Amino acid sequence: MDSVLSKVEITLIIQKLNNKLKTSVLPGIEAHKTMIPIFPENPPDYFAKDLVLKEAAVLVLLFVENDSLKTVLIERAPDAGPHSGQIAFPGGRREPEDIDLIDTAIRETFEEIGVQVNRDNCIGILTPIAIPISSFSVSPVVVFVDKPLGFTLTPDEVKQIYVLDLIELLSNEKSKKIVVRGMTIDAPGFEFENGFIWGATAMVLKEIKEIIFI
Repeated sequence: MDSVLSKVEITLIIQKLNNKLKTSVLPGIEAHKTMIPIFPENPPDYFAKDLVLKEAAVLVLLFVENDSLKTVLIERAPDAGPHSGQIAFPGGRREPEDIDLIDTAIRETFEEIGVQVNRDNCIGILTPIAIPISSFSVSPVVVFVDKPLGFTLTPDEVKQIYVLDLIELLSNEKSKKIVVRGMTIDAPGFEFENGFIWGATAMVLKEIKEIIFI
């Protein structure tokens, strides 16, 4: 069930995110660490400082629909890549023509789900997350739009779009045993009706949760 919020409540949440993202003090790695899965062997080092990582960005798209604060995630199309079939925020690698990582997140989101947002809608950037399995440092760019949005997925990249109530999603934090690349792991994350969000995407959500509720 969606969390019905007043305009004032939504404004206060966005203001809190806006104010926090304009400071240099974010929950950051301490929030991310609470979402690290437990692997039976060879766990990835999410915080290794000696890795040379490529730049990427995802878009945390917040918008108002039916008196609720919504966000959108995608299920990636199945392919041979390390993130095949995972639920994530739209986004991808930085290309040479991108001005910055905000530009990357906006471009990739338009390419994947057909939503064009303006740089003026950008609230800020959350703490980057190192993803060793794909050698990327991913910066989550947060934007806010005060109206409902329409989506058009690109089948080659996106299998499904999920429009989720943000507050409801953040309230459903739990750990589950899941099978990944033939291994059973204990994964903390966030559950919703049609899926479970873990890994780097759960780390992004955890940082947002701590900013909003703490």
